[in-house]
Amino acid sequence: MNMKLKKILDDIQKTEDKIAELQEHLKRQNTLKQQMEDVEIIKSFRSMKLDSRELLVLLDGIQKGTVTIQMNEDGGITVEDTKETPQKESDNRPPVGQVAEREVLDDEE
Repeated sequence: MNMKLKKILDDIQKTEDKIAELQEHLKRQNTLKQQMEDVEIIKSFRSMKLDSRELLVLLDGIQKGTVTIQMNEDGGITVEDTKETPQKESDNRPPVGQVAEREVLDDEE
């Protein structure tokens, strides 16, 4: 076999092996990112110090897109389900009174 062809075939094999290795690394990194995001979400909800009913209303409202969160005078959080008509699936805008973008935390990079 031609030595140049053999060298090219070997290089192709090495490249394919490296690509497979990098794809596996990327998959692990994406899994780790998802786990870290989940931890941050849990920390955020726990820091709200809501009772069980308020937490249930908040989570249900988030899923339905009908929740409002207000800060009261003593620094606590009040969660209310507005029971507004749900958004149309084609409409990506949040209902009136809700924030479109999430708040950026100080410890995020």
